[in-house]
Amino acid sequence: MAWALRARDRKVLVVDRGQRVTSSKVAAGIINPVTGPNLTKAWRFEQLWPAALSFYRSIQEQTGRQIFHQMPLVRLLDSGQQANKWSRRLQTPGYAECLAACPLDPGKNLRAEYGALTFDHAGYLDIREFITLTRDLLGDNWRNGELLEAEADGITLFCEGIAGAANPLFEWLPFKPAKGEILTLHIPGLEQDRIVNRGGVWLLPVGGEKFRCGATYHWGATDCEPTPEGRQEIETRLGRLLQLSHEVVDHEAAVRPVVRESRLLCGMHPAHGRIGFFNGLGSKGVLSAPFFAENFAEHLCGRGAIDPEVDLCRNI
Repeated sequence: MAWALRARDRKVLVVDRGQRVTSSKVAAGIINPVTGPNLTKAWRFEQLWPAALSFYRSIQEQTGRQIFHQMPLVRLLDSGQQANKWSRRLQTPGYAECLAACPLDPGKNLRAEYGALTFDHAGYLDIREFITLTRDLLGDNWRNGELLEAEADGITLFCEGIAGAANPLFEWLPFKPAKGEILTLHIPGLEQDRIVNRGGVWLLPVGGEKFRCGATYHWGATDCEPTPEGRQEIETRLGRLLQLSHEVVDHEAAVRPVVRESRLLCGMHPAHGRIGFFNGLGSKGVLSAPFFAENFAEHLCGRGAIDPEVDLCRNI
């Protein structure tokens, strides 16, 4: 939202509580066009993907710092039934277009007994670097702490993640917290420059034989503590993907801000015309945030309506 508003010559102040652990700081930031056991294409992917790619590339061109890494994603099929399901998916318009023109060999160290799919329109945002870059750019217009009443004489947008569930202005929204845990692994001998996914677990290469791996979904949990059960769940699933041994070098957890249907909500408070909301991005925020931040910013500048599928006042 800060980038979208600055691009429209609006003055922006970001007030950040400076929490050590947030979903943005823990999340891997992966964009995946086809997800879940049912191999479902991401909502409005044809529209959101080019908007996200353009947005992140524009920031990189402005700053000279890389934040988005486009790379292929290899989906290892989990069963014969899932392979048949994909064959049926291909009869639906829009699915075949997600596939890479030249499928990649998954490699000898991955378990691909039921076949594999390769998607080109994938990658990840280095979210921590993106936050750092934004803070550096804003300078004095990024402040740690709480919002002061004297600073709220313009439009105030609450972009609080799961903390929004405790905001009295928005406590009536149906937040559904989803705790996720992620491991960082050292996997000697695994040469991989693609994201790999199978059966509810993914591997993201981050260099030096290190990979991030996750993630769990624990609906209703609101703490950010890693658990032995979460680690066990990830490592069990990893065993169905990988034939090599691994070492766990880090274990993190945070709570995703889900409001409804894993789609964000944005717009102005129905009773307070100068208070807005941009939240509920869930696990697909890296894909959806750029398009809808631009859409909301246009609305705030008096140049159009909020997209009806995410408009806060139409979906409460």
